[in-house]
Amino acid sequence: MKKMDDAELQKLMEEHRLSSVPKTGGLTGDDAKAYQVLFDALDTDPLQGLPYDFSAKVTRKVQAETKRNSELKFYLFSLGVCVAIIAVIYGLTTIMKPAAVTTYLGLLIQYKWALILIAFSFLTIQYLDQVLVKANIFRGQHK
Repeated sequence: MKKMDDAELQKLMEEHRLSSVPKTGGLTGDDAKAYQVLFDALDTDPLQGLPYDFSAKVTRKVQAETKRNSELKFYLFSLGVCVAIIAVIYGLTTIMKPAAVTTYLGLLIQYKWALILIAFSFLTIQYLDQVLVKANIFRGQHK
């Protein structure tokens, strides 16, 4: 059996229906039936079309996914920079004034709840900004 491309198969199916598909066209009876069923299924129109705003919905979802990925990369990068700065400051303090390290650590332990509250407040404000403010701004642009 010779290899046929899609155009040749379609031409063969259009010219010869199932009953008269010649074996010289490169198709046996079972292959011809299978291609005919496929050809007929592809020839029928779908019962229901896509909604009119399908492309807009797809575009919005792609933009939201891209935005979410870029924000995640930004937050991870920011976290890495903060950790690096803290490590550099700690390292420099250890080299310059080793006695001051214990004083600074004691101060941090003394005010640990205030520092945790500041970090929690910052993250809560960032989250609420994303959910409440920016979501309404972007939703208003697409109306």
